[in-house]
Amino acid sequence: MPDVTIDFALLLYDDFDGTPIRDANIIFRHEGRIVTPLRKREGFYVFCNLSGSEPELEINRPHYHRKLKRIIKNRLDPGNPVVSIRLIRKYPGNFSDCDWLHGTGPPGGGVCAVSSVEIPIRQQTGDDGACLLSILGSTAARLVGKRFAVDAKSGETFLITRMTAPGMYLVQGAFPTAPKAARHMMRAYLSRIGSDGCWQIPVEFGHNDAMAGMVYHNDGGDSQWDSVS
Repeated sequence: MPDVTIDFALLLYDDFDGTPIRDANIIFRHEGRIVTPLRKREGFYVFCNLSGSEPELEINRPHYHRKLKRIIKNRLDPGNPVVSIRLIRKYPGNFSDCDWLHGTGPPGGGVCAVSSVEIPIRQQTGDDGACLLSILGSTAARLVGKRFAVDAKSGETFLITRMTAPGMYLVQGAFPTAPKAARHMMRAYLSRIGSDGCWQIPVEFGHNDAMAGMVYHNDGGDSQWDSVS
């Protein structure tokens, strides 16, 4: 029986609401061939004996945009080689918890929409240097796993990854490091622009009439600002 070498494991999430994706309705391709990972009860997709030091995976799941991800093996933690990947919903999909914005932009790129509904926050730095946010006032919204922004014009977003204490959250992503006494964050939503130049962004109910703006992203890394009426 040939030796089995574990290369890495994937955790998949819905980018809209941050919930884990744990099912068998996903097709993975490597070098044009379908590969079948080991599925663990905890939600891990474990890949073994993939050729190359930087294998590229194509991830396809119904109702989501296709995802290409290059895994650089030597940058992973040997003791915990886990990669988290977020999949973007595709219109119209099979979703009952979102509304949709529609528009046009440069074909093949991405688009980010930012809500004008603001949540007051205060930034702190943890003992390990991690960025922490405390929510000022009360909110009944579930924040963990969702995407936010502090600037409606830049298109830079961050994720709230964990609640460390009541009202205190750990942040991952492009959050401004300059300390401020207080500021606001706004819900952010991502999607892809199709080859026909059309895009559809999933947004929470009530936010389709409360957009502060959107940013087009092209494949070259530049962005173009436009307003949302």
